[in-house]
Amino acid sequence: MTMIGIQLDDTTHDIRMRNNRIAIGDTDEQNQYLILACHPGEIKEHPTLGVGIGDYTNDNDLTALRHSVRVNFDADGLELDSLTVNQSTIDIKAHYKNQI
Repeated sequence: MTMIGIQLDDTTHDIRMRNNRIAIGDTDEQNQYLILACHPGEIKEHPTLGVGIGDYTNDNDLTALRHSVRVNFDADGLELDSLTVNQSTIDIKAHYKNQI
């Protein structure tokens, strides 16, 4: 099962339109991106959700980032299959817990 919802444009983050209608579809990766990009307090419905990944730029100790990703993904119902973080990249494989 996949999370289905309103899709956002990958570049502008505006609501994606398809045939002059709001695009509805798989939002798993979009949700993961938003959790990483948003700071706590930016998601009105879930004020504590958000990693604020931009705050970790040039941070030498990535332990706090790894912890924040784990905590926030878990809070949204995402189960991490793998998480690799280094100074220049972050690689995440995750799925919603109700998915097989």
